[in-house]
Amino acid sequence: MLKKILLLIGLLLIFGCAQAKNFSYGAKQISSLNAKYNTTIETYPKSISRIDSMIDEYEKLRQVQLESGQEPFNYAISYRILNLEAEKLYIQGQKYGSAGTTKDGFGCKSRPLITESLNFRNMSAMKGFEAVSLLNEFADKYPEEAKSIGLSPKNALFLNATFYPIWKDARSDSSIINHFCPINVTLELYQQEIRKKTNITEDIIRGMSYDEAVNLWKLIRGIG
Repeated sequence: MLKKILLLIGLLLIFGCAQAKNFSYGAKQISSLNAKYNTTIETYPKSISRIDSMIDEYEKLRQVQLESGQEPFNYAISYRILNLEAEKLYIQGQKYGSAGTTKDGFGCKSRPLITESLNFRNMSAMKGFEAVSLLNEFADKYPEEAKSIGLSPKNALFLNATFYPIWKDARSDSSIINHFCPINVTLELYQQEIRKKTNITEDIIRGMSYDEAVNLWKLIRGIG
C-alpha cells in the first residue's frame, strides 16, 4: 500500500513539473534560440551564414505544435524570420561599401554596383515594412503575449523608423543613377575600357550587351 502511495506521489510530481505546451513554453523556446546566437528579439547575428542558420532553426521551431497559444506563437516566429531576412538583405546591400551608393560621389562605371546594392536595400526595407505590419497585428491581437517576449507597438515604430531611410536612400540612388548614368552611356564607358585592357576584337566589343560588358568589366577590375 505504501509503495502504491509513493508511486502515486511520484507520478503527481512528474506531471506537476511537466510544463504545458502553451505560449509560455513557446516563448522559452524563442528565448533559448535567441540566446544560442547571442541575440535578443530585436538584434541579429553579425554574418549572413549565422543569419541563415538562425532562420533555419526558426523554421524548425515553427513546426512546434502547442496545446494553446498557437496563433500568437506563429506571429512571433513569423515576425522574427521576417526581421532576420530583412537584416540579411541589408548586409548584402552593403557588399560594395561606399561604391554601392551615390552619397559620397560616384562614377557611371559604378552603375551595376549601385543598382545591385540599392535593390538589396530596397528588398530589405520591404521585408522590414512587412515585419512592422505583422508586429502591429500581433501586438494588437495578443498584447500580453507580445509583451512577454519584449515586443509592443513601440518596437514597430522604431523598426519603421529604421527601414524608412533605407527605402528612401535606395529610391534616391535609383533616381540619380538612372538619370546621370543610363545604360547606353555606361555601356560605352565599359567598351572603351575593354578596348584598352583586352585584345578582344572591335566587332565583339561593339556587339556586347550591357550585361556582358558589366561581367567583363567586373572581371577586369577583380570585382566578385
